[in-house]
Amino acid sequence: MYKPGGTIAAALEKIQHKSYVLPAIQREFVWKPEQIERLFDSLMQGYPFGTFLFWTVKPETSGKFKFYDFVLHYHQRDAAHCPELPTLHNQTVTAVLDGQQRLTALNIGLRGSMAMKLPSKWWTNPDAFPKRTLRLNLLAFKGKTLLRYPRKYWRRGPCPRPSAWR
Repeated sequence: MYKPGGTIAAALEKIQHKSYVLPAIQREFVWKPEQIERLFDSLMQGYPFGTFLFWTVKPETSGKFKFYDFVLHYHQRDAAHCPELPTLHNQTVTAVLDGQQRLTALNIGLRGSMAMKLPSKWWTNPDAFPKRTLRLNLLAFKGKTLLRYPRKYWRRGPCPRPSAWR
């Protein structure tokens, strides 16, 4: 049965409060930073980004299944897997059956970070995986797409205040 969707903010809140969870049958998060950028580009242009398939798990059966949380701070070497949740006894949860990649991309892009290995560094080097957050200067685009601008929307460190925000 089709149900009209909510907002991205509402979906992220449900992820944060563990109301949306991932069943053990889901694959790992596999999107690259460029795919996350394309999702945000589509959103900013007003394109639809697909539907989701949810499974409402009743309190009396929720403890019989293994569930995972959404990735928030992806690290290619140290935190590439969805964290396992403790057994969820006697609570209603909504398991995401389709849409996990998109919801995780929104979670990482709006609330989290991503650390991918730099090509010139060794895997054992602690500096090989700089933590980056997605930064979008909405004032610079003026109706154009993100992909028409120079790449590298993932930045390290604190976000500088744009000069237009004076």
